[in-house]
Amino acid sequence: KPPAAHDGADRGTGERLLRGDHLRASMDSGRWPRYMASGMGYITFTKTEPHLFSMLFMCDQSRDQRERMERQLQPVIELITRQLGMSADTATAFHMHMWIHVHGIASMIVTHYLDWDEQHIVDALSVEFHALSASIANQQGSGGVQ
Repeated sequence: KPPAAHDGADRGTGERLLRGDHLRASMDSGRWPRYMASGMGYITFTKTEPHLFSMLFMCDQSRDQRERMERQLQPVIELITRQLGMSADTATAFHMHMWIHVHGIASMIVTHYLDWDEQHIVDALSVEFHALSASIANQQGSGGVQ
């Protein structure tokens, strides 16, 4: 079980570890498109550091932590905006839908509800990405999302 108590310094160190090691390595690997690689890095972190993942991401988040994470998301939102030709607001909504999927898979892996191999995870993320992209394109075509 993960430690019951933790402080902001430990959480900050863990978040830097996550961003610095797993996400960067995943995004720079060239194995997947950069956006897919960010989700795969997060899920890989779950598999390699389950206790740290639980301590960092399966607990209450303070307002400051949420605001910091929103600021850290800006490069990802810009990436989505460029790659998919969406407005920043639509890209943010797109990312939040995808993030729910990514975090759900990660949480289910860390709690041993799922035991998926890498290809199964890639397939699940790809299906969600394409379905969500098509849904947003359809809504934009009918005057819905902008």
